[in-house]
Amino acid sequence: MTASTGWQRFCLISCAAFTASSLQAWSAQVEARDISGERLALTQAQKQALFKARRDWELSSYPQRLALLKNQQRCVKDASSLDAYRSCKHRQHQARRALLKQGRKQINRERERLGLLPMPERSVRHRRRGAVDSDPSKGHSWWNGPATN
Repeated sequence: MTASTGWQRFCLISCAAFTASSLQAWSAQVEARDISGERLALTQAQKQALFKARRDWELSSYPQRLALLKNQQRCVKDASSLDAYRSCKHRQHQARRALLKQGRKQINRERERLGLLPMPERSVRHRRRGAVDSDPSKGHSWWNGPATN
């Protein structure tokens, strides 16, 4: 009878843990739906204000984006090795991410002014397949074969 009681306790603990993890996952899904469902609940004035903020950022950041492209072109032309090329690509990627982060801050300020939730940060899960982390020697580009470590 003691073995049966021990087994029942084990099953009870397992079921409780499974239920808790299921509830946690469910609450995260509900929160995600609330954020994505917010898009549908925007008023026309909010949509117009967000559009203007995004358009203004696109127009104001155009010279910076153009400078990034020219800098990348110059860097790639001057690259004399695969490592130098990878370094250029890595710096370009970091600069683009910094510019996009700056734009997200500007849009989030407008969203806060409108009483909306800020745009969520992209998680690692949403990065494109094969994305290189902060270390340029990791990963590989599809056109030049695997990276050397």
